[in-house]
Amino acid sequence: MKKLTCHCGAVETEINITGDLEKVVKCNCSICKRKGAVMSMVKNEDFKITKGEDKLKLYQFHSKIAKHYFCSVCGIYTHHNPR
Repeated sequence: MKKLTCHCGAVETEINITGDLEKVVKCNCSICKRKGAVMSMVKNEDFKITKGEDKLKLYQFHSKIAKHYFCSVCGIYTHHNPR
């Protein structure tokens, strides 16, 4: 398990992996390109929000299929579910 947090610590997540993330890529969607986001894919069952789910805000655009989540306190982009 690896623990991940937003900047202020209001949101904490865990990903179930051993070792390092296997493949880190740059997303080419319009929001990720603007913020220079890099990401790695994990299965939904290997991702868990352990603190602050009530602090997360959802942002969607265009087709409203992808779900982008941000901490409502510090504004850090925590994760997303792609299209």
